[in-house]
Amino acid sequence: MNWLSSLLCVVCLLSSAAGLASAQAPQPALEDYGDLPSVRSVAISPDGERVAFIARQNNSEFVVIYDVAKMTVIRTVGLAKIAARGVSFVTDDYVLVNVSRTTRQLGYKGRFEYSGAYSVEVESGEVTQMLQKTEGLYPAQSGLGRVVGQLEGEDEIFMPAYTERGSSDPTFDLYKVSLKTGKGRAPRRGVSKTFDWIVSPDGRVLAREDFDASKKRYGVQVEQQGQLKDIYVVTEAEDPPFSLIGVTPDFASLIVIANADDDQGFGELRKLSFDGKLSEPILTANNRDIGGAFVDRFRRVHGVVYSGVLPSYHFFDPQTDEAVQDVIDSLPNASVSVVGWSDDWSRILFKIFDGRTSGRYAVYDKATNRMVNISDAYLKIPGPAIGEVAAIRYPARDGLAIEAIVTVPPGTHFKSARDLPMIVMPHGGPASYDSIGFDWMAQYFANRGYLVLQPNFRGSTGYGKAFLQAGDGEWGRKMQDDVTDGVKALVDDGFADPSRICIVGASYGGYSALAGGAFTPDLYACIVAIAPVSDLAQMIASVANSKGHKAWSVFYWKRVIGDPSTESDRINSVSPARQASAFKAPVLLVHGKDDTVVSIQQSETMDAALRSAGKSVEFVRLAGEDHWLSDGPTRIATLQAVSDFVERHIGEP
Repeated sequence: MNWLSSLLCVVCLLSSAAGLASAQAPQPALEDYGDLPSVRSVAISPDGERVAFIARQNNSEFVVIYDVAKMTVIRTVGLAKIAARGVSFVTDDYVLVNVSRTTRQLGYKGRFEYSGAYSVEVESGEVTQMLQKTEGLYPAQSGLGRVVGQLEGEDEIFMPAYTERGSSDPTFDLYKVSLKTGKGRAPRRGVSKTFDWIVSPDGRVLAREDFDASKKRYGVQVEQQGQLKDIYVVTEAEDPPFSLIGVTPDFASLIVIANADDDQGFGELRKLSFDGKLSEPILTANNRDIGGAFVDRFRRVHGVVYSGVLPSYHFFDPQTDEAVQDVIDSLPNASVSVVGWSDDWSRILFKIFDGRTSGRYAVYDKATNRMVNISDAYLKIPGPAIGEVAAIRYPARDGLAIEAIVTVPPGTHFKSARDLPMIVMPHGGPASYDSIGFDWMAQYFANRGYLVLQPNFRGSTGYGKAFLQAGDGEWGRKMQDDVTDGVKALVDDGFADPSRICIVGASYGGYSALAGGAFTPDLYACIVAIAPVSDLAQMIASVANSKGHKAWSVFYWKRVIGDPSTESDRINSVSPARQASAFKAPVLLVHGKDDTVVSIQQSETMDAALRSAGKSVEFVRLAGEDHWLSDGPTRIATLQAVSDFVERHIGEP
């Protein structure tokens, strides 16, 4: 097949060093890529006057609160040795910092990711733990620290949390929490299968959402005469029928994201009235998938972002829609992400990747038509070191169109790239997708002279429900074929050197890397799997053991992968640990000891299987590291190990 006729460069972003030869491009230190970003999780205050972000310097992290107009730092607060997940403004006077840590709890089995939140009072700098001194909280829970609403004009927010109920399952209750004291009180009681609440600015419960996977029952309740009553119920539901995301700006209806009932199943917005009537679509994607919604601190929905290699938007307010589009139009071919906004949308916070920086945060003022730069994400990586990022599309062997992201060495244009060593980086999830932006690992390898391919194989999100569900039952089969076909497309068209290809992935991407080694052993010269799944039946059993056999996640994985009790032969046939004898390429395994998403047992099983089969394998265990490589030093250690391994096997001859 002539791949050149079907390989299409959809979007290209040129780095500022496009005219430089690759050898002349600066090479920042490995640590500059591997460490956590210099600035991340940027948020803007409701009045638009301040921004807050997590800053990193000298292996320490701080919350920084910054005055946009004066361009001065108001306050910094040091973060302890705990993983900070993000910051947000809940009022003009308080910043919320979400954190987590892997821990054990006496009386409970295994490790889990305990999460929480702290409020920071802007003026005084006082730090207070949310839900502290709150009686009855279940001691072993994740997800603590989420805000689902707040009282208008008050320093009180609403946070859900699991409450102990004697010998019965804990219930997911709603607490009113003081930002000043951190104490939660007056809980509204949920059930063990509750997973969301929506609260009005005056404190009324507008909706409660429940889903019982074991009973296949989904329900939405609203408050009527002080009591919560069902208004929308679905029985025989494999999954929630839609995503309840918020309310209309006038609080007259709930708003949901549903999948269109057609061949593609792209997302659409619908209203759900408080008497349970689901409207016709009020917003459709027109052959695009809805990637998310813009929901404010009172759960009002203002618009949506469409999925795609470059994000695009629709806002209900015409002036906001026009302002955002004007910014996008002024930055041709840039990836422009809306990451925050003031209550009146007079100031909008953007993150912009245009190939000239690692991604810069900036606040746009509609009144003055002025953009105020806040910071780049990676301060030590200059524009000339950044490789061009492009989106391509190629046909899978069954004809399905697959989109992918490619990154090439700085000073190289994708269309003119020839015979480069290649890193294949399938994404995790697998319900996720890669888009144009600054990917720290892809940019590191591009800077060192490699072509990087990141395929959005079937089973990825962002392309509609049909494309997502096309991956069900296809782990190691059609999903892997999509990766293989992308590699062959770039090889056949002369972009990649077929003798110098390594596949590198994390989480599901780690599974895909191992599957590449097991099922296409002649395609890759080396395999790197970070926090991978290696034995599918073992993984499903581990999830059931930790979360309970009736947990929704167990039903989900059985549907997506298969049920080991009835399909053991098929599942074992696509489990790389069961196919170790087929491997030819050397393997590097990297896994955090504190991983609560994919147990390190998965890498231990793979390591043992490869050693027993007499294959070449190295295993790096990361002490104190979780599934997401949240710790700077161990993330640097991971990149160093991966870089050394790749260079040894497909580096310069």
